[in-house]
Amino acid sequence: MTRIGLVTPVWNDSTRLEVFGFHLAEALKKCGLSIKWLVSDDGSSDKEKVRLKMLVERLSKIYPEIDLVLCNVRSRKGGAVYQGWDTLEDADYLAFVDADGAIDPDSTIDLVERALSLGKEAAVVGIRQGDTNRQVTRSAPRAISFRVFRGAVNSLLGVDFTDSQCGIKIIPGDTYRELRSRLPETGLAFDVELLLALRGYGIQLHEFPIPWKEVSGGKVNPFRDAWLMLAALLRIRRRLRDNYYERIV
Repeated sequence: MTRIGLVTPVWNDSTRLEVFGFHLAEALKKCGLSIKWLVSDDGSSDKEKVRLKMLVERLSKIYPEIDLVLCNVRSRKGGAVYQGWDTLEDADYLAFVDADGAIDPDSTIDLVERALSLGKEAAVVGIRQGDTNRQVTRSAPRAISFRVFRGAVNSLLGVDFTDSQCGIKIIPGDTYRELRSRLPETGLAFDVELLLALRGYGIQLHEFPIPWKEVSGGKVNPFRDAWLMLAALLRIRRRLRDNYYERIV
């Protein structure tokens, strides 16, 4: 059976994961796929780690194929995703989904199944693009920041990603392990670099609209993190110009 590794990155947000986690555990239990689920902690406080251990233990009563990965040093969201993926050495596909519940469990399973149907020359990217069947709900500031960052990505890097930052992606495991050394970005802009590297390795990026709703209580600081993400884009642009993400044949 095809093996899938699913990582949910967290940092001091076990409360939101607790709400989403039980719904996801139920969906994973019913889906019939071979999915190893990792909750990957990104340097939370000792108190929060204890809460996460207790939460994962409770979730395991519903879905036994779950583990907790702990890190004592914060490397931010991308680092949490990668530290989880790095432990899944035998996974045929690797995925991540955010812990806040903005993406519902059914959409998560649906995108995993789409990735399996497309094969190992493709990656699946969820995008927040509402239509009559897939509602997208977000505040005006969130909508503005989305448009600004998308414009920065497209203008600085010369790519047309509809939504590089949506919190779910599924990629071929072997490809990730091959290009892992070419993914130095671990902050909030890690998705951009990941997509560029996949494209450079000949992987087709398939975008699928999903329903999405903004969930309060996020840890992103719009002022501090905007500058960090811009700096990351400039670093990525330098690497892109040096053909850093092109596959060496």
